[in-house]
Amino acid sequence: MPAMPAARRSGSPPRVPTPCRVAAAWLLGAAAGCGVASDPAPALTGLSPPAGYDDAPLTLAMIGHDFRPTYQVDARTGSATLDTGGFQAWLTPSNVSDGTRIDLGKVVWQSLNLLAAALPAGVPAGPYDVTVADPRGRTSTLSGRFQSLGPDTMPPLVRIVSPASNATFAVGALVPIIAVADDGAGTVTGLTAVMSSGSGAMQPYTCPVTGQSPVTCAFTLPAPGAASTPDELTIHVTATDAAGQVGEARAQFGLVRAPAFNSLSPTAGSTLGQTQVYIEGAGLMQRNADVRFDGVPATIVGLGPNSLQVTTPRHDTPGTVAVTITIAGVMVTKDAAFTYVAPPLVRNIIPASGPATGGFPVTVVGDNFVPQTTQIYFGNAPLRCPRYSSPNRIDGIAPAGEGTLAVIADDTVSSIFPNATVPFRYYVPDAAAGSLDGGADGGPTDGGSTGGLGPDGEVDGGDDCPGAP
Repeated sequence: MPAMPAARRSGSPPRVPTPCRVAAAWLLGAAAGCGVASDPAPALTGLSPPAGYDDAPLTLAMIGHDFRPTYQVDARTGSATLDTGGFQAWLTPSNVSDGTRIDLGKVVWQSLNLLAAALPAGVPAGPYDVTVADPRGRTSTLSGRFQSLGPDTMPPLVRIVSPASNATFAVGALVPIIAVADDGAGTVTGLTAVMSSGSGAMQPYTCPVTGQSPVTCAFTLPAPGAASTPDELTIHVTATDAAGQVGEARAQFGLVRAPAFNSLSPTAGSTLGQTQVYIEGAGLMQRNADVRFDGVPATIVGLGPNSLQVTTPRHDTPGTVAVTITIAGVMVTKDAAFTYVAPPLVRNIIPASGPATGGFPVTVVGDNFVPQTTQIYFGNAPLRCPRYSSPNRIDGIAPAGEGTLAVIADDTVSSIFPNATVPFRYYVPDAAAGSLDGGADGGPTDGGSTGGLGPDGEVDGGDDCPGAP
């Protein structure tokens, strides 16, 4: 008996690939003609927009589920190509039993839940049933879901949302404009804005629109006008719909001259802030002026037509910074305009005590000492014959005093560092202690001229500072 073929011995016939199996493997059962009976029928659940005018064609979005397309299958290679145009859709008048069917053009598959279709112009006014048919001939209908409104007789409603009605701009400021055009169930086909003043006008700005409604357009335009002339700014927006009707909106705003920043004084102050600075320029008398030191807002305490008085903000580190003035949307800047100086700080005094008569040499140790502007005080009495040695040291002669006094450093530019003091104790010497009153040995004790620093930072006091170190 001849041997049986292997396939027969196994008890099962050999499996031969078929076009349907190939398509199913590629398309998960969605190939044309394969397993159609098992595919769910399409279901149309919504339409957008649900109404429209008949002046122009309209694109409809048909929403639902199980919109399953067909595929062109190459049985030889197993490759497949999606056929996005296999669906059909049409309108049928809802209130006419034998109404003429109106086919929708360009029905395109978007996804399992979305189809797009083109509604032609000229659809008579009234309600319509909407039907969609898949490539397998199965249909789904929504009754009375679309309403044709007939001709569009109303122009678009136009609103200028921005700027705010009380806004004021300076010549050259970038004006933020937001315009909205709403044609209801119609479509907006054009939106244009023009900005002008008494002394000039900008070229019209045309917003890109794609035939939808409403349309929102946001853009900026520089305020036109003469730089030194107060004026009025006008924004005029027009919108056109598919029927050629035009809607418009107009708004007016204050227009002021562009600010100028000429100078400021003083040009240095404390890192602690609170320095009074006077700014000179032009076009500065505006309630909405904004002054910033290195980006930090200053407090405006006074203003005139061409000047501002401000209080500086704190600054964490010493250094030279830019100052900016912004008025009505225009910013002017001076780079390296103001120098922040750290206030001096006393850390130690050597010696820490001395006779009440004063007149003996002392060394004050600290930080941020500056020649010619930093002063040392024992209570309210200044250090006599001060001599600047470094940012960390000033030498001099102690003034007379009594009790324990706070030694503090003050600076005419950077002011006083709060609570940064070192105590100095005065005592009354014993008579037997000899000449500790600073007389012949320690210099004068009569509280006369205290001396000071000359232009080079050295002692300037001559004969009344004989005990200076």
